[in-house]
Amino acid sequence: MIYADYNATTPPLPTVVEAMTAVLRDGWGNPGAKQHTYGRRALAQLDQARAEVAALINARPDEIIFTSGATEACNLAILGLGERLLASRPRMVTCATEHSAISEPLRRLAEAGADLTVLPVDAQGRLSGQAVESALDDRTGLLALMLANNETGVIHDVAAASAMARRHGILVVCDATQVVGKLPVDVTILGADALACTGHKMYGPQGCGALWIRRGLGLSAQLHGGSQERGLRPGTHNLPGIVGFAAACTAARAGLRARTTHLRVLSNQLEGLLRQALPGIVIHGADAARIPGTSMLTLPGLQSGWLGTLAEVAASNGSACTTGEGSHVLRAMGCTAADAANSIRISLGMPSTSDEVEHIAAALARGAHALRGTR
Repeated sequence: MIYADYNATTPPLPTVVEAMTAVLRDGWGNPGAKQHTYGRRALAQLDQARAEVAALINARPDEIIFTSGATEACNLAILGLGERLLASRPRMVTCATEHSAISEPLRRLAEAGADLTVLPVDAQGRLSGQAVESALDDRTGLLALMLANNETGVIHDVAAASAMARRHGILVVCDATQVVGKLPVDVTILGADALACTGHKMYGPQGCGALWIRRGLGLSAQLHGGSQERGLRPGTHNLPGIVGFAAACTAARAGLRARTTHLRVLSNQLEGLLRQALPGIVIHGADAARIPGTSMLTLPGLQSGWLGTLAEVAASNGSACTTGEGSHVLRAMGCTAADAANSIRISLGMPSTSDEVEHIAAALARGAHALRGTR
């Protein structure tokens, strides 16, 4: 079985496993128990991990809030900021291709009285800067925009959108889950006010992520019961997960350029082979800026069941967080419901090889030909 679903989750690096094991074996303790050595030792590990995560995105350590993952981080940012804005600036703006970790909290705010505006994208999944500019006004409190789409890999110009928002005093929440650890991310350049990321998309552990929140910005807690994480995320810290997340950040900083090059080479190889083998294939977002390693594929009109033909390849038809109704991202890009439900996302990672890419392309071609009844 060839793994080709790295956008869903990545295998933890050996250094991550070792760091987590060391905490579980010898470094355990509650960071909140500062009265004794065990607690102070755990707190030191927590502080060091916070600094490592912050360094990857050029942030201050005290701006990092540890969460259970990007979904919790997005919820905390959207609801924690949005609830404060409802009375004075009730308009919230987002994009049609956002992950449900953004769109669902926004729907909750809409049910509470927010005026929610969802901006369309073009056939390449791009969001028009003019559309963003037109949607922002002095009633707008929040703009939520992902840095790169988890299904197509299409990159949004968050820095430009943030500059537009700043002119109106609008706060910006950015879901950078699929970019952190693949491309450089600098919060000072992005200009956003909050940014979500997670460990398991960048060879860290599942169950541990972070929210970066701009220093001095007020945020309402969504969980209650303790003073941890500045009272914004109460409960005993997942210290092994946090330390593993930090180890993944350290590795990403050291090898980011090599990762980007490796994934870009393999993506180009895969898409070149598929264009030769399957004339008419649509590579969604091919004409847009994309993160390397992500290819969302459709053969228009193909009989359903393409994904089911890939017995030797572990791939998906989109986000692991959605149901089987077909990709809302592809439908927003103009794809029919039938084709959206029959599309395949191939997402590659650092362990992927050129030989695996050849096998993946061949398997996709065999499956398509079988469904067409051709050889």
